Amino acid sequence: MKKNRFLELYQNFNAKERKQFVLYVHSSFFNQNKNLRLLIDAIEQQIKARKPIDKKEIYSLGFADEVYNELKFNNLISDLLYLLYDFLAQARYTRETSLQKQLLIRSLLDHEWLEPCVLQLERYTQVQEAQAWRDGNYWFAEYQLQELQDQHLMSQEKRAYTPHLQSRSDALDRFYQLEKMKIACDMASRSTAVNADYHCAFIEDIIAWYRLNGEELARFPALQVYLAAYDMFTQQNGQAAYQELKQLLQQHLKVIPQHELRLLYTYVLNFAVLRINSGETHYYQEILYLYKLLLDEAIIFKNGTLTQWTFTNIITAGIRTGDYVWTEQFIQDYQQYLAPDLRQNVYTYNLANLYFEKKDYPSALRMLHNVEFTDAFYHLSAKLIQLKSYFLLAETEALLSLMNATRRFVQRNRQLSDYQKKSSHNFLHILQRLCQLRYASADIRDVAGFKGQLDRDVQVLQPLGNKQWLEEVLSFKF
Repeated sequence: MKKNRFLELYQNFNAKERKQFVLYVHSSFFNQNKNLRLLIDAIEQQIKARKPIDKKEIYSLGFADEVYNELKFNNLISDLLYLLYDFLAQARYTRETSLQKQLLIRSLLDHEWLEPCVLQLERYTQVQEAQAWRDGNYWFAEYQLQELQDQHLMSQEKRAYTPHLQSRSDALDRFYQLEKMKIACDMASRSTAVNADYHCAFIEDIIAWYRLNGEELARFPALQVYLAAYDMFTQQNGQAAYQELKQLLQQHLKVIPQHELRLLYTYVLNFAVLRINSGETHYYQEILYLYKLLLDEAIIFKNGTLTQWTFTNIITAGIRTGDYVWTEQFIQDYQQYLAPDLRQNVYTYNLANLYFEKKDYPSALRMLHNVEFTDAFYHLSAKLIQLKSYFLLAETEALLSLMNATRRFVQRNRQLSDYQKKSSHNFLHILQRLCQLRYASADIRDVAGFKGQLDRDVQVLQPLGNKQWLEEVLSFKF
């Protein structure tokens, strides 16, 4: 059956999440529609039986005495979707201790139950004091706490000075300053990848104030971290801030939340990539070191998985540093963390690429032999590895045949971007002329002139895939 939105979301849940949702649907507090309970039980029965989801079979399992009713099924599955949304919000609420305390205390104040507020405000204060990492979320929660403390005292109709109004203002300042710093860092980081005209108002004023008040800055590690990140992208000597940021992250590694560590280390990795693009290739060692740290500390995983691009980037760093043994072990050990529908494509392509870089061209070709890639990017990338391998192994017949097949694939495939198509066409054009130089040089009157023109074309043609490899091949003696 064609998937609907509820089933798409629900089938991405793990077993624990599905069990919790079933309990949620069966709770009369959250759901009083008995038909929804029958429906979710029927869906669970099909999933556990590992059967393809079929709406008529689901209906017959849930409503055995009824003839299938398309309208009723669609209405029920729609209601189940909105119940799923409620469940996701409720699940998030149970993880937000500060939010729970805020809403409870506001309700008590609304009912003017002031005495129970005292205990709940104390517990809210304890929650805040237990926070080791005081980021923007902490200061916003502190702002809310101080507001509730002040509101509680004012509700007692006592005209007296309270410290909470000042503390509320200070907490709001901290929240604002940190969030501005985070936004400024995001702007600076993204501007390295895209041409964006971002402007973060007041950021220079905030930074200038903290630079003049070093003792104040020293009190707030989160501000130190984001200031170092901002300096890394915006100062001419960004390397010093890069080292400072790495040191700060290592120092606070155990208290910074995982999602925030992922973001901060993304900044660090982006900076290292910038240095590589500027010709400082020794930063590949830095990138591999950082990826190993992120793997060891399990920071790099999101919902227990690795993205295909992170997986490939790690392998690229391993290849560029020549750490082939570690890289091959990584491929074998960490392929299990890739999404199941992508795993075979990503694993096969990257292992073949590693073999190619090790100059083990027969193994690279064996990996790619009879493998049908489902993704156009990997399909094209695999063909390029095969083409380069055939050229270096002097497999002329296979090379020429594959060149024609690849040219047709690039022309006809609609998944490839215009950039990918142009880059690949230019590569195939240069490769064909390299074949002339290698296999038919006797027919070329001026071999040196032909090669010189080819050298110039490699430098001029834009975009050009595998440019570095083409430059290396042109350095060969023909």
